[in-house]
Amino acid sequence: MSALWLQDTLQELIKNLEEDNMDEFLDSLYPDLTLEDDDLLDSLYPELTLETDDIIMSISVKKDYSQIEDLDMRKKEFIKDLHDFINEFDETPESLEFMRYFDD
Repeated sequence: MSALWLQDTLQELIKNLEEDNMDEFLDSLYPDLTLEDDDLLDSLYPELTLETDDIIMSISVKKDYSQIEDLDMRKKEFIKDLHDFINEFDETPESLEFMRYFDD
């Protein structure tokens, strides 16, 4: 693997991240990857499904909480991040769009 190839690939990765084209980018890197191979993609981030009586939410966790050694502090940080995530979503147009789904 040459340094030039790595530099080009990293630039392409950044461009696709900015343009939200990761599916196309991954397809270009792994053209033979099929849906059956999704274990590779699932392993990129740990996943968690949260369920209450009203909501089932599946999330992928991007943050590395292993840096927080104390388990209670790690949990508090995760819960804080969940609250932040919900508050951020509340401020987006997508939150209203989602609520429109329930219109008659």
